[in-house]
Formats: sequence, C-alpha cells, structure tokens
Amino acid sequence: MSQKIAIIPNQRIATARRVKVNKYEIAGQSLLSKYNITIKTIRKSMSGVAYIEDRVISAPAPKSPISFAVFAHEVGHIANGNIKPRWLEELRAWEFSLSQFKRFGMAISKEVRQEFRWSMTYALAKALNRGMQKLPKELRPFKKYLAPITYIYGDGHKEQKWHADMWKVKHIT
Repeated sequence: MSQKIAIIPNQRIATARRVKVNKYEIAGQSLLSKYNITIKTIRKSMSGVAYIEDRVISAPAPKSPISFAVFAHEVGHIANGNIKPRWLEELRAWEFSLSQFKRFGMAISKEVRQEFRWSMTYALAKALNRGMQKLPKELRPFKKYLAPITYIYGDGHKEQKWHADMWKVKHIT
C-alpha cells in the first residue's frame, strides 16, 4: 500500500490553532510529484530503500535536515536509475540529495554532511573488500575515514578488510 505525505496548508482550524508547515515536507512532496514516486513505507530510522523499477521508496518522513537528506537520496536513486558500479550509484544519489537542499534554499547541516561522509566511506569499504583494485578519484576524499580490520579465522589464516570508522567520520574534516 503506497502513501503520500499529507501537506496541510497553513490555515485556520476549527480549534483556532495554526498548523505549522514544515519546509522539508513540502520539498519532499515536490520531489515525489516531480519524479512520479510513491511511498511504500515511512521509516522511523534514518535509512531508506529505493525500488527503482517500481518508482517506490521507503524512507523517513522528511521533517528535518537529516530525514530530508535520506528521503531525497532515495528519490535520487530513482531519478538517476541504475548506475554501475554500485559505489557510483550511491555517490550520484548523494549528489542529487545535496543538490535538493540548494534547490529548495535550505542549509546543509553538519549532521547531513557526516551522513554523506559515512555513507560514501561505507560504500568505499564495500568496494575495496569486494576486490576494487584502483581507487577512483571520486572516492579518494573518503579514504581517510577507513580503518583496517584484521579477521583471524579458526584455521589460523588472516584476512584484512576495510571498515568505515564512524569516529573518524565525525571528528576528521
């Protein structure tokens, strides 16, 4: 069952209260309309999923800078379509999301910038752990947020993998 975000205009209500219109909700509704997208699920967590072929997203309701960023990121997946490699699809979805802040005249918060860094560092770690040999220039800025992890298996062999380090993402600029 798909849902649309209900936008209530700033109008006088029977109880004489005014409903505050949230700029992030208005921007979110605009994105849904522009790209012909419906919502499958409103999530409580700051995570999302885009079902590109179905033009459906599951994302948090856009009520704050971070929830709008995640929401717009998922819309970006649909607006951009499938892109290979996967890390590039993530980067393009984040670029789309961040551009929507400018489009709607909203500031990008520190929390949103950290989420972008975290997400791209995680995408870099996955790509490296899956065998990416050459670091593309687009991912170079995120390398400083990686931490090496050594896995020691029961048979004694060791394997080094990369991990997105949240402490570095929050504290190194």
